[in-house]
Amino acid sequence: MARTHSRVMAVLAICVMLISSLPPSQHVSAQEPTFATMHDVVLFDSNCLQSANCEGERIEHLVEYYGADWCEPCELIEGEIDQLNRSDTFVLQHHPSTQDDSFLSASKLRFSNEHRLLFLPSLVLNSEGLLTGSSQALELSNALSKRSSDFGGLSDLQFDNGTLTWQASQGDMVSIWRTEAIDHQTRNRTHPHLATGLMQFNASNNSANISELVENLNGHIVVILEQTGVYQLVSDSSNPIGGFELNQEIGVETSKTNIGLSPGQNASLWTVVLILCLGPALYMRWNLSKQEFHEEE
Repeated sequence: MARTHSRVMAVLAICVMLISSLPPSQHVSAQEPTFATMHDVVLFDSNCLQSANCEGERIEHLVEYYGADWCEPCELIEGEIDQLNRSDTFVLQHHPSTQDDSFLSASKLRFSNEHRLLFLPSLVLNSEGLLTGSSQALELSNALSKRSSDFGGLSDLQFDNGTLTWQASQGDMVSIWRTEAIDHQTRNRTHPHLATGLMQFNASNNSANISELVENLNGHIVVILEQTGVYQLVSDSSNPIGGFELNQEIGVETSKTNIGLSPGQNASLWTVVLILCLGPALYMRWNLSKQEFHEEE
């Protein structure tokens, strides 16, 4: 009997050791992400910026084109963009690939964190619609004709002597992109509006010194009034998705997040562990009780 009792205690001790060695539970907060909104877009060209009391031009559509100089399907998209004849539309080109000489880290962050994209080439329309791959890019004109915008929120927007002033009735961030004409690395082509710089300011500041951003500029600055967060994009195409996955093609480091188990999964796991550990001990204790009962008889 003493030997059986010792076995029971030994099993219980092993269970305690196993349970204490389990890693602490980890779980992801169920909090929903904050969704972004593009409220307004105003364009300034370098000629205007060099004049006194420069006022920008509000456009109806902002197309953000994510491409790369090594990307062969991008050539088809750029040809489609060249043929786009719309005075109400501006195409802001991003190079989020570190393999490009014209790589811009701000473009990569917008690609990954704000627009949450995976493929090159991709076209984002007014930060609402998405066309991915060379086949979908052929639908750009049609997609723009089906979209309307009600941009607004910026007023009294002026540039004077290196300082941009504004009044913002909504949104929390003013993002100012610098674009320039940059030669393609390998082809006889010039990217007309490639993003080469970014400055961001709290919308409530009402003014910002952007002298550094516009210095020696021969291009445009694009002023975007946004509510920061993650944009919810919807497909503007009926064609299957086709493109290059950025993380695979250009060697962008991806962090693997250990999201752990949900609270319900943790509870189930602990229940199974306790049953497996305590089952043999309880069975041995039951046998011990039976032996004690028979001895008393």
